[in-house]
Amino acid sequence: MSTQASDNADKESLSRLLDRIGRMARGLQYCHGLNPAQWDSLRFLAQANRFSRTPGALAVFLGTTKGTASQTLNALEKKGYLTRVTDPEDKRVRHIELTADGKLLLAEDPLNCLDLAIERLPADVVDTMAQGLNALCSNMQTRCGGQDMGICTSCGHFQGATEDGNMRCGYKQADLSCEDAQRVCINFDPMVAREG
Repeated sequence: MSTQASDNADKESLSRLLDRIGRMARGLQYCHGLNPAQWDSLRFLAQANRFSRTPGALAVFLGTTKGTASQTLNALEKKGYLTRVTDPEDKRVRHIELTADGKLLLAEDPLNCLDLAIERLPADVVDTMAQGLNALCSNMQTRCGGQDMGICTSCGHFQGATEDGNMRCGYKQADLSCEDAQRVCINFDPMVAREG
């Protein structure tokens, strides 16, 4: 077999392997009365900063419409796993917060078994996979028109610490708690980060 043919076979095998792992991960998430989209929503809300815990940001994260994201949120709200809170500064905006039950349920996240499987891998393999999968995810987002999301402190809009001990977001011209600055943001801009 030629080197090019071997490389193509390896890429195809990797593609099929990623698909298989994705299918297994999805199959695990039909539990506790939830479906995979509902689990993804709970995970996102647990990781997102206050500016990103909105139906619109969730729709971007899930790669779906706002209507579909709202249906998912309605189902989770009926089950008691989240609540909606009106923004004190802009009454048109409603932020989503996990309830105590939602946080407890996440402790039983079915993808915890994937975390355990990853922990069994050698550190160098985990590092290589993380780098490769991050690059793959970024490439897929670019090709499919997805929006980047990232941690506030690594964003070009991040302006650092304020005198009162908070962090400052230049995009929103607002302060963030230190905890929020370590969370995922819908307004993340990697181009600004690279240029800054």
